[in-house]
Amino acid sequence: MTTTVAAEQTTVVSTKQTLNFINDIQIPHNLKNLSTYSKFLALYTRDSNTSAPHSMEEKQGCKFGENWSEFIELIKNNEPRKALLCEDIFETCLPTEVSNKFTNSMNMPLKISEYQKRGESQIRGCVTTVENENEFNDWFIFHILDQARLEASDKPFVPADISYHEIFADYFEKKLKNTVMEDQWNSQGRQYFIGRVRYFTDRFLRIECVLPAFPCKTSNRDKAAGYLPDKGEEFALRRLLQATEEVAKIYPPGMKVWIVSDGHVFSDCIGVDDDVVNTYTQNLHNMYQAIATPGLDSVGLCGLNDLFFSGQASPHFDTRWIEDSKLEHYTGTKICSVSEASRAILMKGCDTDDGRLRKQIGISGHPRLHLFRGFARFMEEDLSQSSHFENSSRKRFKKVVSKVAFNMIKRNDAYSNLVELLFPHHLRFSIHAHTNSGPKFGIKVVSPEQCLSVKSLESVEEPKFEDLLHIPTPWHNCVVKLCNQDRYFLIKAKAVRDAMEKGTYVGVWKETKLALGEGGYYEISKS
Repeated sequence: MTTTVAAEQTTVVSTKQTLNFINDIQIPHNLKNLSTYSKFLALYTRDSNTSAPHSMEEKQGCKFGENWSEFIELIKNNEPRKALLCEDIFETCLPTEVSNKFTNSMNMPLKISEYQKRGESQIRGCVTTVENENEFNDWFIFHILDQARLEASDKPFVPADISYHEIFADYFEKKLKNTVMEDQWNSQGRQYFIGRVRYFTDRFLRIECVLPAFPCKTSNRDKAAGYLPDKGEEFALRRLLQATEEVAKIYPPGMKVWIVSDGHVFSDCIGVDDDVVNTYTQNLHNMYQAIATPGLDSVGLCGLNDLFFSGQASPHFDTRWIEDSKLEHYTGTKICSVSEASRAILMKGCDTDDGRLRKQIGISGHPRLHLFRGFARFMEEDLSQSSHFENSSRKRFKKVVSKVAFNMIKRNDAYSNLVELLFPHHLRFSIHAHTNSGPKFGIKVVSPEQCLSVKSLESVEEPKFEDLLHIPTPWHNCVVKLCNQDRYFLIKAKAVRDAMEKGTYVGVWKETKLALGEGGYYEISKS
């Protein structure tokens, strides 16, 4: 989730007030977690001839990989059936008494779905629980099997005398990792990180990473100077490109970063029209093309609509399956039907909240209560200029903001689950700070060498953000160049405008030049 919040600083709202804010949030009567994501127990690939496993990702303590020979024999000995939705998918069911050996006595029948993607020799497979069976779940399983980034799994292992996984881990630690006070990189994260890296380095393939980021500019013009990518995005893209170039020098296959935009995940929550997100995204693509080295595939860009409406499963989707997944909209934004369908699919397929969140934010001191307060505080500030609330009372505005915060946490969790399924072996980066114990690792998307984050033009020292969420981003700030120091700073737009209005500084806004890959910024100097 790429909206930054100061979670630990919001302590002025009592638990009782928090409960009052969410009393009228609509919660389904049936709180059982029915998401398709929760049905997934394993995602794997295997050889189509010898049945040897290529890769395996398991959840909930399952042991399919540990008992692989017995597992594959069950598939061979049970006549698979063609799936109703797609004849290219073959299904095998395991009764409860058989499945318990692989699932620590989950006491539930299982379904094995296998699929050979066009152009691949390997078999892609997944294991899901047999419960809440419906056409949407069948489609979602088909879509994950088709679109999960598993292309590298059937590539042969390549013996190497050089420990590239260690070298890359050292590079990440020194050049990219965002280190926080509670950092657990040395105690836990490094070994987890190396395990992920080896999926690629053991095959001597390009290391691939995924970064949910670059949603859109905030609608609050006191924070960002406009609604299109500017110098902040340029710096961030250049930093990622520089990282891929540096990695190529220490590991010949190099690195690729997938930027998975979450703009349409949250656009209706943050007061930004869907078409504004589309425009921002197109301009971001144009900016990247202008600064990227021709012929080098260093950065990939995709978003929610791309993740759901691409591939072989897409034509089989039926909008009737999501008619029961109506989303609440609180900020008056213009909704795009495709983006709305994507959000509905996301929540029906990956929302694992079964009422726990509402209970957790009612518990004093609970981490999710702190998270909720942080989101509420941040969105109260972010939506403060929205014309949609200009006639609302303070009380009503705060109630709406609490609903927005609640839904943003749910969508954030759902999107994280989707990324896990579609990028099962990728290194997962985040623009938020993390303890770096895995599975996510925090990075500073804009380096201090490029542009220093500051709160004031009078104090050009980077402030300390000790909580795990408050990291300044290009989409909630603007860039200013102080001519007398010949340096760039990331700061709130209002701070720059106020300084010029007071006469302390004089300057202009330098417009974006997309053809040259140059983002817009303020250029000012002491008057």
